[in-house]
Amino acid sequence: MRYAILFSGMSFRRHVNGLEYGYRTLVDRLGFAPENIQVLNYDGSLLARGDPHDEPCTIWPGDGTAYRMVVNAPGSREAFQQALRALGKQLTARDQVFINTTGHGGHHGDERGPDLITYPHCSRYGRDEFCADLAMLPPHESLVVLMAQCFSGGFNQAVVDSSPAAATFIAAATSETRPSFMSFHDANWDSFQRNWLEALAGRVTVQEAFTYASSCPGRNPYDSPEFAARPASAGALTLG
Repeated sequence: MRYAILFSGMSFRRHVNGLEYGYRTLVDRLGFAPENIQVLNYDGSLLARGDPHDEPCTIWPGDGTAYRMVVNAPGSREAFQQALRALGKQLTARDQVFINTTGHGGHHGDERGPDLITYPHCSRYGRDEFCADLAMLPPHESLVVLMAQCFSGGFNQAVVDSSPAAATFIAAATSETRPSFMSFHDANWDSFQRNWLEALAGRVTVQEAFTYASSCPGRNPYDSPEFAARPASAGALTLG
């Protein structure tokens, strides 16, 4: 079986758009069952920071249709832990997990490293906390992680080290010391995340998707993508 968690804490509209793009890619192009995808966003709805709370956006800019993903819970550490606990009850040694994080990332500027910044009140969800939570999962076949938030490269080695999967691959939009960027061509998207998912929809390997997103004409040249894998052959994983 294949399972996914799509997470955004302090979301702007482009981050919610990116989660929807990920959801549609998983379901429509890669054959994931919708019931095996958990979506954690902002305040537990389709809203983003700055949206009028009485007029939530309902139309996805990808094709002008209504959003299809169902938001299951807020983008918070507590909700992520609950999602992992629920997943852990189903996960077997033959299963695959995909996790996509986006939203606004932060950095302490010291050895504590980067954070996922979560709602409400911009509470910090640190790298070490995230990895400790990830380690709660039982052993499984493979883990693929896509991180699009600022400073996300600072998670790479820690995720690989803490993963209970036999094979782990993580792609990050940027290095630990750099922000990530929206698309030059369309402010509805984060550049690296959208390009990586676009490539993956063609049923390529996760390494091939990383290479495409790092070098395609539509990339934002200010991004500084990085990846990590354990073992090295984990780059040959697919989600299709």
